[in-house]
Amino acid sequence: MKVAAVQFAPVFKEVAHNLHVALKLVQKAAQGGAQLVVLPELCTTGYSFMSKAEAEPFAEVLQEGRSDIMGLVEPPKPNSPVSFTLMRGWAKSMGVAIAWGVVEKDPGSGDLYNAQVLALPDGRFTSYRKINQWGQDYIWAKSGTGSPPIVEYLGRKVGLLICRDVRDKAAAWDEFYEAGDADIVAFSTNWGDGGYPSVNWVKFAKTNKTWLVVANRYGKEANNNFGEGGPCVLSPEGEVHCEGLAWSQPCIVYADTAL
Repeated sequence: MKVAAVQFAPVFKEVAHNLHVALKLVQKAAQGGAQLVVLPELCTTGYSFMSKAEAEPFAEVLQEGRSDIMGLVEPPKPNSPVSFTLMRGWAKSMGVAIAWGVVEKDPGSGDLYNAQVLALPDGRFTSYRKINQWGQDYIWAKSGTGSPPIVEYLGRKVGLLICRDVRDKAAAWDEFYEAGDADIVAFSTNWGDGGYPSVNWVKFAKTNKTWLVVANRYGKEANNNFGEGGPCVLSPEGEVHCEGLAWSQPCIVYADTAL
């Protein structure tokens, strides 16, 4: 499977703009042969919400009556929120799987989550709620409680994770995966400044014997400085694929996970 790690800088609260940028990059990745395209954490809205009330207008209900999803489920009714509707349509029309970050609202409790969705070309989807919170997550979002899903796609086992869930000091990785559980992990992040690639990314890939597709963002947003960014794809042996990386600008890094 050929995968693509996408980087761009979402503009805070400018959902239409962010989706327009995302569409162009997903199209480019699909034209480049990618079969799985991964976008950054909260790429539809930006990150820096200072209250639940501020984040609420941007929240999406992914499934009526949803609790933590432990696998693929059928899509909800046609009144789906905008990014969910659009991404599912793009996945189907382009024949690619797309993972992206979104503000999710639980329709039962009304709680908000920093979430990630994976839409498959056949219209099905799965999603995950970030467990290990960081920064403003604590202000507006609840922590997820369910293990990330693992789904079959093109004969590979694909998992999901969000940002700090791959920091080894935050929680033991075996709370998420054990070695061999996932062949590929779609990792949506707003990682910020630091060594590139992060030692945590390399350790995670090697420990879990999985490909890690790191979709990052860059730039300043309110009180947050996400630095110059840096997407990449890591092999189960820790080999770093970063051809196509461009600091502080939109870019796509590809890798063939059959290597």
